[in-house]
Amino acid sequence: MAMSKSWDNALEKYNWKVDLRRFSGAANYPGYFNRVIRPADVMAFEDAFRTAINEASSFEIVGEVCFWKNYGAFRNKVTQRLLTYLAERVNWDRFVRAVKQVSANPSYDNFVAFQGACNQPYGFATPITFLAFYRPTDYPMADKRIANWWSAHKADYGFGDSPDFSQRYDGLIQPRGISWNAYIAWTRFCFDYAARMAKNCGVNWRVRDIEMAVWEAQRDGVSLNALP
Repeated sequence: MAMSKSWDNALEKYNWKVDLRRFSGAANYPGYFNRVIRPADVMAFEDAFRTAINEASSFEIVGEVCFWKNYGAFRNKVTQRLLTYLAERVNWDRFVRAVKQVSANPSYDNFVAFQGACNQPYGFATPITFLAFYRPTDYPMADKRIANWWSAHKADYGFGDSPDFSQRYDGLIQPRGISWNAYIAWTRFCFDYAARMAKNCGVNWRVRDIEMAVWEAQRDGVSLNALP
């Protein structure tokens, strides 16, 4: 429908593709880091991550998601550090408990505990990615592109009173209470717009689909129309 055209176009342009085989430590994890994740593969990737969490089976896929999320030279270091940490069974069990806890009760205290379980006490975007992969119908991702869009456009969609993310000089989200409050507001926005897409356009979008459309719109400077 014409009403959702700008949103449809933005989601269709989403083209984040990652070759997991480029991870510098790939050879140390047989059966993992052996494929390319294209946009069409992301839902299956999310499903596999969720299964690993629910069955507390293989920690390696957490490293794959970490590598998929990050970019630049830093991605190898942060991925290897996380894999080394989760290889200890006590840490893997703690991660599993923590992601389930924060997804069931998204309080700031539970998020801080989850950051610790990720061995990223100062991380934000990567822990949020794990949360979004675990429950993509309920939780969107958030990074500096999302934070920039949110700051510039939230008022256009009826969320002008909601807080902004706290960002560093380079745009990265700082893991503070205000950022968590902004994330909760951003999540409400994604729920709201998923419902509007269903009502006005007859499409069944998840909160992650709204997030991906916004991420692409911010990257390409695309204007997303407000829906009634």
